[in-house]
Amino acid sequence: MQSVHSLFLRRSPIWKKSASPPGVAASTWLPASQASQWVLCLRPACRLSADNADALVAAVDARVRAAEPSPCSVVLDLSATPVLHDGAAAALDTLADLLQHSHATLRLVLPGSGARAAFSGESANAAMCTDAVHASARAAMLAAYAALPGAALVTPALRELVAQPPEPLPVPEQSAPH
Repeated sequence: MQSVHSLFLRRSPIWKKSASPPGVAASTWLPASQASQWVLCLRPACRLSADNADALVAAVDARVRAAEPSPCSVVLDLSATPVLHDGAAAALDTLADLLQHSHATLRLVLPGSGARAAFSGESANAAMCTDAVHASARAAMLAAYAALPGAALVTPALRELVAQPPEPLPVPEQSAPH
């Protein structure tokens, strides 16, 4: 006589239970609905320049502090900025340091190869590595999700999250010094 495996005797199907993937602790696995809270994707309402760089850093910092729970990664979409000037690159280094102190990483979207090369070269400090500079918001968000703890599963819900446009970030105008 053959014995029936205990999995076949269950009353509810296995596929209806939400469980962590094999080999991953249940506490470290994040479903797509929770993963969206851990990655914050922002697109400034204006181009980044040396004139508004400090205001951009303050706006991103305020948005990160307002996020609940605190994000693990911030994707900053600078696709409207064709060239990064020295003041803007220095402000991004400051922002990366600021986020690093709050245990978050910064990922940049710089679609122009010249902007990526210039920023990844001499102007970037140790807080920003070349792996954190991407050509598209989708690539940056996928890399941020892949860096989260647990298995990097691409589900239909995660595909939908990655397809959404970045959150608009208003950057206040800086007043001219008197």
